[in-house]
Amino acid sequence: MEFVYPLAGLLVGLFLGAIAVMTALSYTPYGPSTFDTAITALIGVTLQLGNLLSISALTAFAFEGLHSVGIHYPVIVPATFAYVLTHVTVYYSCLRITELQREPLDPDVIIKHNPFRALILGVPGSLLLVRVRSPPGQN
Repeated sequence: MEFVYPLAGLLVGLFLGAIAVMTALSYTPYGPSTFDTAITALIGVTLQLGNLLSISALTAFAFEGLHSVGIHYPVIVPATFAYVLTHVTVYYSCLRITELQREPLDPDVIIKHNPFRALILGVPGSLLLVRVRSPPGQN
């Protein structure tokens, strides 16, 4: 019963991350319109909340596992760990999703042979693994 909240947080976080990635893959903002701003805000909010919930849940599971094997620590340790990991993951995920939005549904990204693989990008930190083609003229 004590793992209900972390498990729910993990599932909701993964779902929000998947929404952010699928929205970024399917829509590219073209200008400073209200609609483009709303879509970009939706992507940012869902990505950040998804990462926060998922990483917090994974941290709760990891530190509960450490506690169950006899490793004790003050509560500030898992809180600091989750805080730092969430901020680093959100920062790099936002950078990668911005690069990904430049050419949505580009077959050179990763979804050419397996479209369901794009859903995996909702997992926190997985956006760091996306290979994005560099713009023409850059090496």
